[in-house]
Amino acid sequence: MTRSPLVALLSGLLLALSVQAAPAPGAPIKGPAPDLDPPQVVEAMLMALKKGNDQGIAELYKFSSPKNREKTGPLASFRELIREGFPDLLGHRAARAGVPLIDGERAMMPVEIVGSDDQPHRYVFLLSKQTIPGCKGCWMTDAVFSPDEMEEGPDAAPEAAPEYGA
Repeated sequence: MTRSPLVALLSGLLLALSVQAAPAPGAPIKGPAPDLDPPQVVEAMLMALKKGNDQGIAELYKFSSPKNREKTGPLASFRELIREGFPDLLGHRAARAGVPLIDGERAMMPVEIVGSDDQPHRYVFLLSKQTIPGCKGCWMTDAVFSPDEMEEGPDAAPEAAPEYGA
């Protein structure tokens, strides 16, 4: 069975558009853009962190949301925060991202890295889709935290849970 020239042309056009829409895997990403999804944003941030230097931290800062920048301050403060608060992320040896949880305009993405100390470390990246001028629709990071450092909440054993529908 032969395909009509119109079907072949449309198939080729769709393929070309899909290739243009997403950056090539491993290609450097300069900063936030509306066509980047949460996994691509986290990958770009991990690549910046892997550099382990001020240039990488400056690249990372580009993906920091306005909400995050309110807390971290300008680049100089952000640089210090990253160096002191996340030393194992800087210059890490390897990274593996988990499956993102995307809920409308917010996303959460687990990541496991092997730090320069050859030890595994876990983090969760919290992102939100922005509505700011110049980057409407861009995914940017609101926070990064280690679930290992979270304080445990109250006992939530099944026997302590309320019964529903009884």
